[in-house]
Amino acid sequence: MKKLKSRAKVKAQINKKIIVGAIGDAFGVKGWSHLISFTDPKENIFNYQNWQIQVDKKNKDHFKPVKYDSFQPHGNGFVVKIENTHDRDQALLLKGKTIAVDRADLPTLKKNEYYWSDLIGLNVINTAGKSLGIVDHLFETGSNDVIVTKNNIYIPYLKSVVKEIDLGKKIIIVEWE
Repeated sequence: MKKLKSRAKVKAQINKKIIVGAIGDAFGVKGWSHLISFTDPKENIFNYQNWQIQVDKKNKDHFKPVKYDSFQPHGNGFVVKIENTHDRDQALLLKGKTIAVDRADLPTLKKNEYYWSDLIGLNVINTAGKSLGIVDHLFETGSNDVIVTKNNIYIPYLKSVVKEIDLGKKIIIVEWE
């Protein structure tokens, strides 16, 4: 089975940056924020030391380095204290900002392993040769991941369905109507 790493739920590759998470709502009054991790497992986001935070949603290429002082588990996720964020109002200013790391900071993958961001933009073709569309994004359902094309075709990411991925040719071959 072709294994997926860094299950980014957003459209993910920006100038060799990989989106690994996002800042959620403020938590408490001392500058803590909920953290939405797109890595698998979720705690892997803390393995990356060189976080960059999106400065302006309109300019997707504009990131600045950011560090966190501390983090702790909370519910099914985490809360994080971003450096120099001391109160709730400052934490609210970070809400919705994406967290990226440089592609070079990610671990090297084994054969037949892919980051979700590698699959965005590939042409999905079924075994009959029919194009099903371009990969727009992926998401996880709990039982398996799902490929979504720009024309809203949902294809399960299963060994029985995904037959081949060729990053060089920018195609995914699937057994799917």
